[in-house]
Amino acid sequence: MLQLSRGNMNLIKILEIQPKWCVVSLSAVLTGLIGWLDYQIPPEILIAIFYLIPIGITTWFSDKCSGILISLISAITNLLVNQRPNFHYLHPVVPYWNTIVVLVFFLFTNYLLSQQKITLKNLERLARTDALTGLHNRSFFLELVNIEIYKSLRHKEPLTIAYFDVDNFKYVNDQFGHTVGDHLLCLVAENAKNNLRKIDIIARIGGDEFAILLPRTGYDASEIVLQRLQRTLSSAMQEQHWPVTFSIGAITFIKPPSSVTEMIERADNLMYSAKKKGKNLLHHELSTNLVEES
Repeated sequence: MLQLSRGNMNLIKILEIQPKWCVVSLSAVLTGLIGWLDYQIPPEILIAIFYLIPIGITTWFSDKCSGILISLISAITNLLVNQRPNFHYLHPVVPYWNTIVVLVFFLFTNYLLSQQKITLKNLERLARTDALTGLHNRSFFLELVNIEIYKSLRHKEPLTIAYFDVDNFKYVNDQFGHTVGDHLLCLVAENAKNNLRKIDIIARIGGDEFAILLPRTGYDASEIVLQRLQRTLSSAMQEQHWPVTFSIGAITFIKPPSSVTEMIERADNLMYSAKKKGKNLLHHELSTNLVEES
C-alpha cells in the first residue's frame, strides 16, 4: 500500500512538470484507448465514466479550456463507438441525446475540478503569504531557508540572512493611526522587494519585522545590497514625512549551520544590537566557522 502511494505521488510530480501540450496529448491518447475499449464492450454496458480519467488529468494538470477540449473529444468518441450496425436504438435521436447528457456531465466535472484547483491554489497562497504586504510569511520563509541551506552546503556557496525592523513604528501608529501604519509596512515591503534580486527571499516575520535571505551572496556583496536597501527605505520614508528609520542585523555564512532557528536567532540578535546602539544602523557579521554553529 505504501509503495502504491509513493508511486501515485511520483506520477503526480511527473505530470506537474510536464508542458500543457504533453498533458493534453497524453489525455487524447487515453481517450482513444478508452474509446477502443468502449467499442469492444457490448453497448448495453456503459463505461462512459472512464472518460473522466483523461478529462480529470487535463483539467488538473493543464487548464480548464484543455479540459473542455478533452470533454468534447470524449463525448464525440463515445458517440462514434456506439454507432454500430448491429445495434438499433428505440429512436434515431437517442444516441445524440445520450451524447448531450454525457457531455454535460463531463463539462460539469471539468468545472468542479477547475474550481477545486483554484480553491487549493488560493489556500496555498494564503498559507504562504502575509495578508497585509503580500510578502512571504514566517512559516514559508523558514521552509525556503531550509532549502537554501541545503543548496549552500551542497555547492559550498555563502549565504546571508538579514533581519530588519522599522524604528519608531509605534510612534507612527499612535500619532497617525493604524491605517497609516499599514500603508507604511506595505511601502516598506514594496521598496524592499524592488531592490532585491529574483533569487533573493524576503518575508514579513511579524509586526514591523522583516527578514531577507540572500543566496549565493558573500559578505562584501551583501553589505552593498543591505546598505543600498537601508538608503532606499529611508528615502521612501522621508518622502512621506514619516519619522522612522531602519535597524538591520545581518550575518553572512561561509558554511551555514543546519539549524534554521539558530541562523534566524543570530540575525535577530544582531538587529536588536543595532537598535541598542542608537537605531538606524546596519550590524553585519561574517561567520566562517561551522563548529560555532553546531
